[in-house]
Amino acid sequence: MWFDKWEIQVGDSITQKIENGIRENEYLGIVLSPEALKSEWVKSELGAALSKQINNKKITVLPILYRKCDIPLLLSDRKYANFQNDYQTGLEELAASLGIKNAETISEDNWRKFVGNVSVNWKTYREAEYKKLVTALVNRAKQYNWSAWTGGSKNPYSITCSAFVSLNKKRSISIKLCGVKYMAAFDDEINPNNIARSSFVLDVGNSIEECEEVVWRIMEDFKNKYGNPVEKPHYHTQKFTGNVETRMSQIREFIQQFDWYNEETNKKE
Repeated sequence: MWFDKWEIQVGDSITQKIENGIRENEYLGIVLSPEALKSEWVKSELGAALSKQINNKKITVLPILYRKCDIPLLLSDRKYANFQNDYQTGLEELAASLGIKNAETISEDNWRKFVGNVSVNWKTYREAEYKKLVTALVNRAKQYNWSAWTGGSKNPYSITCSAFVSLNKKRSISIKLCGVKYMAAFDDEINPNNIARSSFVLDVGNSIEECEEVVWRIMEDFKNKYGNPVEKPHYHTQKFTGNVETRMSQIREFIQQFDWYNEETNKKE
């Protein structure tokens, strides 16, 4: 693989480098956009590639339409990979021309397909989805005046929503991402860290919408039977790590950043 911005350094002959890159590769991808077509580099790359293709047919020029523009006459009869509206479609078209059958890119919608793949950072997408789940369920809890608590290292990717009217009028539901699917538990707990994984027995599904619907139905049912809780709800959604002392230390360090008075310096003096 040869990429002009990687290969061409200050002081190098642009023309020579481009010719070398084209000579050593079988394919040349030309990204088409109004800005690219004004670039002398692109013109040089395209001219050298077409010249080689005419002479010995050992390089294939692959037009990649990034943004709408006037396609050069020399490329007007060639099918291009269209990235204008849908990146995935354009990538699949480009991959097909290279003989690659599966060119699916990772996203928040399909990260589950990449779990275990060490070459893809799928955990980032899992965390992004969990953050959206917490946001959706906390917003729902606020509508019904329920409390919400997210799990920590003891029970990661979990959240409990709870309501309390009286000792015999209370309800909790916990949602946890177990592997690639969401499971629900109904233990009488407000803190998901106190719930065993074996308690998550109801298969909710793979989407935030499915989780939200299950939680909404339970909240609505509780409201119809007992009304909404009247006491002030609590929301514990901070992402802290470690034991209580560690957490308190983190809090003190954070607060100290906003204090003009440096207590530690004063002690030394």
